Amino acid sequence: MMAMHFSNLDPVAREMMEMALAWLDRYWDAEVGLLKMEAEQDEDSTTTPVLLVHHVRETIWYALGLLQRRAASDHERALQAIQTVLSYQFDEPGKPYDGTWYRLSEEPHPGEDAKVWRDYDPNWREFIGSTLAIILLEHEADLPGNLVAGIEQALRRAIRGALERRLPASYTNIALMHAFLLDCTGRRFGDPDWQSRGEAYAHEIYQLFEPNHAFAEFNAPTYYGVDLYALGLWRSYSSSSLLQRLGSDMEARLWRDVALMYHAGMKNMAGPFDRAYGMDMQSYASLIGLWIWMATGKEFAPFPDVSRPFAHQHDFAFVPCYIAVGVSVPDDVLPHLRSFQGERQVVRTITNHPRRVAHAWVGQHILLGGEETEYSKPASNQFHPITIQWVGEQGRICWIRLVYHTNIVINASAEKNMITCNIRGVNDDHPDIIFRLFTPAGSRLSLQQDRWQVSGLTVDVDTHATLDGAIQATPTSGGSYYDMRYTTDDIVPGTAIYFVLTTRAVANS
Repeated sequence: MMAMHFSNLDPVAREMMEMALAWLDRYWDAEVGLLKMEAEQDEDSTTTPVLLVHHVRETIWYALGLLQRRAASDHERALQAIQTVLSYQFDEPGKPYDGTWYRLSEEPHPGEDAKVWRDYDPNWREFIGSTLAIILLEHEADLPGNLVAGIEQALRRAIRGALERRLPASYTNIALMHAFLLDCTGRRFGDPDWQSRGEAYAHEIYQLFEPNHAFAEFNAPTYYGVDLYALGLWRSYSSSSLLQRLGSDMEARLWRDVALMYHAGMKNMAGPFDRAYGMDMQSYASLIGLWIWMATGKEFAPFPDVSRPFAHQHDFAFVPCYIAVGVSVPDDVLPHLRSFQGERQVVRTITNHPRRVAHAWVGQHILLGGEETEYSKPASNQFHPITIQWVGEQGRICWIRLVYHTNIVINASAEKNMITCNIRGVNDDHPDIIFRLFTPAGSRLSLQQDRWQVSGLTVDVDTHATLDGAIQATPTSGGSYYDMRYTTDDIVPGTAIYFVLTTRAVANS
């Protein structure tokens, strides 16, 4: 296989790669052999100052990019980065974190009472493991024998730990990478059991997808990006005809879902979002934004200005992996990524048991989203079941979202100019219902019980909940957010809490 190199790239991919690596170069810490970057922050985070820490996963992505670029000193730096990343893998059979990696060099060992997500991230097996697989597939000839052996040993450990985890196929983005790793390592190490497991797992993923042609992690701007990367691995590197066939179908259908929810003029996807780190793709690094960049060029990309600080910026380090697998977009999707293709109502069934349906209105100047859930609990606290996005002052995207907490369950729908929802408390007879509004600094607004007015939008509110009058502005990057807290103390316990939000959007000049 010919190694991926700058000279092989089309102009869009080359520009994207050059910008990503130039941006990453400034974070390289040669003394430690890792990237020293800001800690993760979401779009509406107000944490200051930002902590600088050494990232392990992002460093292996950078190492792949260095091998692709091959500028002066890149090869030496890549070897150091790979060796350092290998040294941060856990080799502790029987432990739940066996085979995964430290997230940061500064974090302590998980310990005897290790708790997933708090003390370790099991998904680093798939993120780092798949990148190591690409490095071997594309650049093995550029690596010394002892480093190749170290990578092979790391992949064996990652598979060992991943198999003990018993990852459910419904955990879409990680499951897709896991299927590829089983297929790839089984082929490399001559293990037919791993290969057959990979194919069986791929088939299980597809069986969950097929009834509604939707992933359980629906409309997730970051995790759709991981899905497309993993499906790109199936397309570009798998020797399994099954993975190639099923992956091709899921990849094309996933892009069509993106097109359905995307507004190219506003450079944003409409909600609802099963998982999202932000509400404006021009303010935080969403991985689907990087894919649209690859497909259309920087001019059309829903991505922040990388010369200025932006939220979730560590995901920009993922670019070398995208470059390796390449982009494959159906011809009928491309027009939606370049220009607004007209107003539309979207109703997409996600799962049947429980019945989950995404409702969205993609309007000329506004995006509305609501998710019908049969009052089921979401899989993630990154769930945004009610969303409104519009263009406010200075051409900036403003937004409103329901702040999800685990003490509520929700049924919502969206149509032209209206969102309707019913909310129930979970082990809480009188839950507070919070809507968060973001506007750029200096925006005019009036927030009342039955009407929210802000530049570019009026929302009439019909509810039997009561707005707490103490609404404070919380400064954040580029503006402020306001939490509108509705109390339910006067509502009979067990009664559904209803909201009908009627919107009127006007174009801002």
